[in-house]
Amino acid sequence: MKRWPAVLAAIGAVLVACSAWALIRWSLPEQHLLINQDGCHTPVTVLDPPGNQNPLASVVLFHGLAANSRLMTYLGTIFARAGWRVYLPDLPGHGKNTDRFTFARAQQCADSTVEFLERSGQIDPKKTILAGHSLGGAIAIRMADRAPALATIAISPAPMIAPRRMPSNLLVVSAGFDIPALKREALALKQAAGGERTSVDDFSQERAFHLEVTRYDTHTSLIQSARIAEECANWIHNSLYPQDQKAFGLTAQLHQDVRVPATLGLIGSLLLLPLGATLAASICKITRPYQAESFGAHINGALVLAEGAACAIAAALLLELGTPLKFLHLYSGDYLASLLLIVAVLLLALNHSSAWKVALSSKPLGLVACAVLGFAAILVIGGWLNWRTTTGLLNAPRWLRFAELLPVAWLFCYVEEVVLGPLGQGKRRAMRFALSMALRAELWLACALMYYMFASGQVLIMLLFVFLAAFSILHRLAADALLRRDCAPPETSLFSAILAAWFIAAVFPLT
Repeated sequence: MKRWPAVLAAIGAVLVACSAWALIRWSLPEQHLLINQDGCHTPVTVLDPPGNQNPLASVVLFHGLAANSRLMTYLGTIFARAGWRVYLPDLPGHGKNTDRFTFARAQQCADSTVEFLERSGQIDPKKTILAGHSLGGAIAIRMADRAPALATIAISPAPMIAPRRMPSNLLVVSAGFDIPALKREALALKQAAGGERTSVDDFSQERAFHLEVTRYDTHTSLIQSARIAEECANWIHNSLYPQDQKAFGLTAQLHQDVRVPATLGLIGSLLLLPLGATLAASICKITRPYQAESFGAHINGALVLAEGAACAIAAALLLELGTPLKFLHLYSGDYLASLLLIVAVLLLALNHSSAWKVALSSKPLGLVACAVLGFAAILVIGGWLNWRTTTGLLNAPRWLRFAELLPVAWLFCYVEEVVLGPLGQGKRRAMRFALSMALRAELWLACALMYYMFASGQVLIMLLFVFLAAFSILHRLAADALLRRDCAPPETSLFSAILAAWFIAAVFPLT
């Protein structure tokens, strides 16, 4: 066995250990509440200011669609270090909340959470800021009619029916690379508010408004932006102390103390994969070495792209008639899984002879080894993400969805390996990787076509573009690592399917 996988694994372990130490050192005191009210069961994470200091105000921070309280931790940490107590709830169907998601239910449970915190004396409306991203931003704005607060921050708010009264001291943030509907919503709020108002008197009379438009951010990058976090912290301070307006300068240090260790720890966990792939491949070779030349000759890239585009569009059009995997009860996740299933079946019909030849290359021991590697990968990577970044470990309802998704993901990943052909070397390998990314892009573009031309309603797949792209790249690299070590395509596709099923089950809201 080559030494470099073991060296990378050792480096990865050191990175994970050092990053964990840094994050523990800079972590803030946390409490965990479960608010049972009006049929809602809302988990809430509470971040307190450092040093046991008394909080000067409270911030209730709502996440967006397909997000969770962990994804809002960066913003929450900024606010807590500024001296404010931060409440991070998980809305229904998100994060640790296993209640079923609907938009109406999310608003109701958010209202109930704030009402409970007020009634129990944990927050004072005169010193409370309601904030949120995307769906959470819309929820925070709509609370103006039921739970008026000192100030409201809406980061790329989702389209909504506007409240009867404008929220007090409203800050709206809009991304330059956001989808048009969300940009229009931000401009509509500015028009409804009567334009910019940021004087001392405006803050004193709780009528301030500002629309911050960023040029290079996306919908999801806004909540990880140090500049936007600082802008929000300044807005909160100016709302609390209108006569003492100043700018915070703590986000640059926090970026190093929080974001850098979290990123290095994730990289470290990924560096463990080459050693795992080498061990799995050595087990695959016990029964027989796989010969890549045994299936598929030269692959016609143009033909593969044409087939992929035709199948993606056909699948998207068929889904206008109904979603066959609706029983998954994953908001937009059942649509995406259905798309993968239909595309896989169509591609399989077009490449059935090659698919049958490739299927004969698998061995039970190799399948077991790749399955073990897949589950180990989602536990290690998901565990790290779950700790400081997002909800990466599945709860019981999501494990059930995972089991239902796995056969669909396996079929798609297997057919993808068939149409891409042998891994090859050098330029051939690079072209194969590019072809794989192009096939994934065709699927996303088919969803975009249905959303913009036929109003399919699958806006979540549009909003998750960055995450889907990042996952696709890492997913392909991991599969290629097994193929490069002579694992057979059926075995590699099982490993890939475990990762794909985990991603869909972890990200999309429960319904």
